[in-house]
Amino acid sequence: MTKLHSHLLDSDTMKMSWLIDWHGEEVFFHVKNAFRGDDNWFYLGFSKRGEMTEADLCIFQLKNTLFNLATDTYISQDGGTIFKDVTQDCELLRIDDNSVAFKRRFNTCDPQDLKMHEGTMYIAWGRGQDDFDLTESIDKDTLHPLASGVTMIQLLRADKIVIPEKTVSNVEIVLDKVTIPNQETTYWCLVQKLPEFLWHKKHHVVQFEPIIAATSRPFVHHMEVFHCDTDPSVEVPTYNGDCLNAPSETKVCSKVSSLWAMGASTFTYPPETGLPIGGKDYNPYMRLEVHFNNPDLVNGTVDSSGMRLKIVSKLRKFDAAVMELGLEYTDKMAIPPGQVGFPLSGYCISECTKLALPPEGITIFGSQLHTHLRGVRVITRHFRGLRELNEINRDDFYSHHFQEIRQLRKKPVVKPGDALVTTCYYNTLEYRNTTLGGFSISDEMYMRKREHQKTDVKGARSDNYRAIQWTKPRVDILYTMYVREPLSMQCNQSDGHRFDGFDWEDAPITAVPFEIPYVRDGCSFRDFWTKPLVEGMCDLLGECIY
Repeated sequence: MTKLHSHLLDSDTMKMSWLIDWHGEEVFFHVKNAFRGDDNWFYLGFSKRGEMTEADLCIFQLKNTLFNLATDTYISQDGGTIFKDVTQDCELLRIDDNSVAFKRRFNTCDPQDLKMHEGTMYIAWGRGQDDFDLTESIDKDTLHPLASGVTMIQLLRADKIVIPEKTVSNVEIVLDKVTIPNQETTYWCLVQKLPEFLWHKKHHVVQFEPIIAATSRPFVHHMEVFHCDTDPSVEVPTYNGDCLNAPSETKVCSKVSSLWAMGASTFTYPPETGLPIGGKDYNPYMRLEVHFNNPDLVNGTVDSSGMRLKIVSKLRKFDAAVMELGLEYTDKMAIPPGQVGFPLSGYCISECTKLALPPEGITIFGSQLHTHLRGVRVITRHFRGLRELNEINRDDFYSHHFQEIRQLRKKPVVKPGDALVTTCYYNTLEYRNTTLGGFSISDEMYMRKREHQKTDVKGARSDNYRAIQWTKPRVDILYTMYVREPLSMQCNQSDGHRFDGFDWEDAPITAVPFEIPYVRDGCSFRDFWTKPLVEGMCDLLGECIY
């Protein structure tokens, strides 16, 4: 059994707590303040991507003190009917006029239930006062919720980490009342010097958390704090303004120290690990970069966003660092319109890890996946020679609104000579033009270590891409180029320069099986006549998006 997790469903007093039994593969739920006043029903369940069509719900009814009901249900494809499931898998543990407790298996092997997983899950809830009998089915309009909602969480997650040190110092790197420009995309930079207590002695960052005012949340897309990784005696000029106009001397401020994106919260390092900061050999300047997204060109919003670092003076056993995988943010990365799940992969090839990693390798304990609007699925795969090891991270139900840094329950060791491949899947069914790589939220980017595919179209302009009529053969040709052509590999050090010792242009691509390995779910029997709730759309490349 793990530690207790909790989440406010209504951002007020309705608190969902849960315990995960990894051995028994079941979750114990408790919802406080599920019922209020004269409420006599409450539901909690799961949705594929936030919609209520084909949702999987446990409905709880207060009939009287002796006869209360827990009913396993699902909603029809058209969203109009709630059906009682043939197999009842919501096991009621306790219910009263305020709260409800029940348990549910990770995987019930019931096609009308959604399987719990370690990616993003959409928790649907609602409460009301209607009186109804759910013997077989009812119209969904029978229910008139007084309150309802859907929230995104990682349900099956690693235990929350608590900082064991008693003495912790705070350092804030924040903007000072910046007026957000009335343009769609702005990257705002602040370069500042660390406080004096960090100039002479090495410390460890053990936690970082975002500082964002409620009025700024609609505009702040993501933030990163970079260390100015240069000679400690260099005085980097302080700066506060558009990153495009930053002094050239600040280009050395490129070593990632902490990061945040929409949906994320506080990140805490494992008790044995800390991010190095300060000391005589450490340049004392840091750069904060904030991506403002202002598509409605709103005027006058003042922002003081940034990051709070929690720092300890007693060093932990291991130093931490940040590694990025992905593609360069350029129009060499193109996604045709009308695609269900067009895949683009970023490669950290074996030649790169041979040069970049220490002989004993590195242990990965946390991971954040990042795309812009069109990303719907992301996976990072791990290869050692011809053998594929366990995945580093995977989210089949990814949302760009929920980009938290996740603690990994199983911490893989990446050794020199291993290869890492991050693949993002993009849904462009609702778009008429080609989507290109770039910094704007209307462009696409994704992270996990910077490199990009080589293309034979030298100096291709975005206008050329958008002029293409994307037929199936042309989409196939583009995809084939991405998975077969050599790479221009950006195997970069923290200062942005490539590692020496290999010719990174025309680098060999890592041979990756197209199909992701099938994970058996242990279900010995399925009804062949029943369509599973999780059935998804499959595109011309054979990839399915759920």
